[in-house]
Amino acid sequence: MSKDSEDIKVNRRDKDEVVFESQIVQSIYDGIGYLKDETTEILKEIDSTEFKQNIDEMDVQKFGEAALNHFSDFAEELSKFKDEVINKDEVPDFIKDSAREAKIALNRDEDYIRTAKRKLDNMESDELDDAQEENLRVVQLCDKSIDLNNKNPEAYYVKGLALTNLEMYDEAIEEFICSLALEDNVESKLAIANVNRLNKDFNDAINVYDSVLDEVPFEALKGKAYVYYDWQKYGQASKAFSEANDIEALDDESKKIWDECSA
Repeated sequence: MSKDSEDIKVNRRDKDEVVFESQIVQSIYDGIGYLKDETTEILKEIDSTEFKQNIDEMDVQKFGEAALNHFSDFAEELSKFKDEVINKDEVPDFIKDSAREAKIALNRDEDYIRTAKRKLDNMESDELDDAQEENLRVVQLCDKSIDLNNKNPEAYYVKGLALTNLEMYDEAIEEFICSLALEDNVESKLAIANVNRLNKDFNDAINVYDSVLDEVPFEALKGKAYVYYDWQKYGQASKAFSEANDIEALDDESKKIWDECSA
């Protein structure tokens, strides 16, 4: 029989599917496929006439930041999943060392800090439901950064902020002190003063604020005002608010408390 007379039929599937034996890996693969399909649909929408007419009315920067946050969250969840699945004790030391050196070369420690800071920013914007869980995750991210590079003062500072949110005040102060030991930064000093206020160590808080009065007078005076307010020394609080307001206009919340002190 000649090749020309052969009737060769090829059955093609409409959609090629990749199937993994592991359900976990399959779910991750399907999730990536979903993101790819969604991106295609978004691009089609962007090309539509109606979208082009409304594009000027959109907050493009906010839209872009939200999309970046979602992708970053997805990547961060994969990283967290990897940490939970892989037992570090079972990994040979030479692989650990090699992976650590690779992460340092890629500035992975800075990536951990950026993710941690973004989570804190989202909490301030009330975009997160479980603040305690997210603060604990920030602490974990900072610990990862410190494990790679223990000379970065920002990692200790951000970790201290998360511990403050968790009301772990003694631990937070220790992290801020570690940050100061690496770099004399006023942010950590202000954070220590704030933690002292929250912990009702009012004298210590006033002393720290006084130590940075020449560097950041507005922030120091405003901080002292809040300390005196919590201390129920309303006359001194009102005076500190007034002096701060002479330097820079106070925010609405501070003005409200100032009015209470004056009354």
